[in-house]
Amino acid sequence: MSYVDVLEVKVLDNPAKYTDDLRFKITFQCKTKTKEDLDWRITWVGSAKDEQYDQILDEVAVPPDVGVNTFEYVVDAPDPSKIPGSEIIGVTVVMVQALYKGKEFLRVGYYVKVDYADLQLREEPPEVERPDVELLERNIIEAEPRVTRYLIEWDDIGVASMAATPEHGAVAGGVGAAMEQEGGFAQPIMSEGGAQTVTVE
Repeated sequence: MSYVDVLEVKVLDNPAKYTDDLRFKITFQCKTKTKEDLDWRITWVGSAKDEQYDQILDEVAVPPDVGVNTFEYVVDAPDPSKIPGSEIIGVTVVMVQALYKGKEFLRVGYYVKVDYADLQLREEPPEVERPDVELLERNIIEAEPRVTRYLIEWDDIGVASMAATPEHGAVAGGVGAAMEQEGGFAQPIMSEGGAQTVTVE
């Protein structure tokens, strides 16, 4: 049994300039009081060929209250200098990851399309080693999340298998290679006390 279910992840301010902050609104339900905080992480896959280019954009601890919790997670855009120039434009993956005691129990991955904002530049891109990121925009494909759940050991229950529970289609490359399937989020089973809301930046 999972102590925590993620009910919804919404992508805010999308599409956006490549250099803008990434913003997510995350709603989750804590069914049982946990002894420790939940850790949330945003990872940007920098290359489909080599996971060394994956960037952890941020990681933050969030204390969960029993019931439904909502928070906004705002992180810096990926550092383009850490991404191969030939892979800045194209399709990549961004992931929202939830961990407890250092163990990942949920991963939500989204495809991201990165291209020039100007239509003419899209049709006739300049021949450069590295594109000017100030001219780029990103579009996170929110309607097609890839959700993978992992069984972990919580506080007072036995050790569970760390195998993934897949839910639809594969995302290739880097950290994203672990995301196997798409599926809906869990449904709330209680609403005592309403939703607790915080902003994380």
